[in-house]
Amino acid sequence: MPVIRERRFLRVKLDMVARCQLRCIMCHFAHPEFQESPITMGGTLLERVAAELFPRAHDLVLSSAAEPLMAPDLPLALDLARKYEVPWFHFSTNCLSMTEKIMDKIIDVQMPLLTVSCDSIDPPTYERIRTPGKWDVFLRKFDIIRARKQARGSKTPEVSVTVVLMRSNIREVPAMIRFFRDRGVDHMNFVHMSVIGGLGIEHESLMNDARLCNDTMAEARRVAAEVGMNVVIPFPIAENFATAGEVTDQTRSDEGGGVAILAANADPEAIADSPVVADYLNHKNREFLLKVKEKRYHNRPCYFPWYYIHVNPDGTVFPCGCWFEFSSFGDFKTQTFAEIWTGPKFKELRRQLYHMELRDVCANCTVANMGRPDVKASFSHRAKVRRQAAGKS
Repeated sequence: MPVIRERRFLRVKLDMVARCQLRCIMCHFAHPEFQESPITMGGTLLERVAAELFPRAHDLVLSSAAEPLMAPDLPLALDLARKYEVPWFHFSTNCLSMTEKIMDKIIDVQMPLLTVSCDSIDPPTYERIRTPGKWDVFLRKFDIIRARKQARGSKTPEVSVTVVLMRSNIREVPAMIRFFRDRGVDHMNFVHMSVIGGLGIEHESLMNDARLCNDTMAEARRVAAEVGMNVVIPFPIAENFATAGEVTDQTRSDEGGGVAILAANADPEAIADSPVVADYLNHKNREFLLKVKEKRYHNRPCYFPWYYIHVNPDGTVFPCGCWFEFSSFGDFKTQTFAEIWTGPKFKELRRQLYHMELRDVCANCTVANMGRPDVKASFSHRAKVRRQAAGKS
């Protein structure tokens, strides 16, 4: 594995609650079997976690799988991030619980970035995707961000909007860029929807409308350049991907068939040579502070268990944000970082990934279908898709 560049080698994701006000149609919170947890990370445990992790973090995300504005101790977490001088800290929010008080705290600690999740600027579409949210409430809360920054004369935080792309909203993308740029947004991040089985949203997958998606995202780049918006656009979807029939379900890796989202030529042998893929993976290396040279070809296992840690509200640890195995790799209530990080579970996962002996949760990783085409890891055993032949039910 590459050499760590400096002592702050960790990307830390921390959930202080396991709750959300919304049940978005593509989210695990909307799954019929999901059970919301009442557990909240209190100040004592938060301070213990911070003392162990924040001095080692180059990037701290105070949210992962839940709504951070619902955490009573979010202000304390922001203060601790500033106390331990974390270079880059931020969180993602649906904005519905935003207040002037919390926005002032964000400005006080000089948080560099605030990310807002919003998938439509059309009120009926927004409310259908982000049920039971209301567009007028969202917009009123969202406007607090710019108003408090202007009142305080603050350039921070920069504001980013993340959009999950699907059939329902793809045509809105150019207008969304103009809309949010007019409201002071600096960055937009567009990501493909990860299909979670049991939600009944396979029809929303843009794998079934690749040409529409690719053409729209090309227009999005043009509009972004025109208005001065920084955008992150996912890789083009293979336009011959759904020619064998519409994608109707997400299957497991051992059921065979298909491949993950590819570059436009849909050639698994050629994908490694795509400059788009190489540029993206070089960016990920820099993001993880890896001391490696720029490459035109990438063939590596997942880096997460070497440079990433996810902490749940109860202090338990996952090795990544897509860990649906529900096995804990440690517990900060009873263990130190050193005990967890060098423990047998992390060691075994690193061994498995390095040798591509993938356990079930890794072989079916959803990250591979969200625009991270790591050649070795994403196109060997990753999640496959089922198609419905044209004209058949």
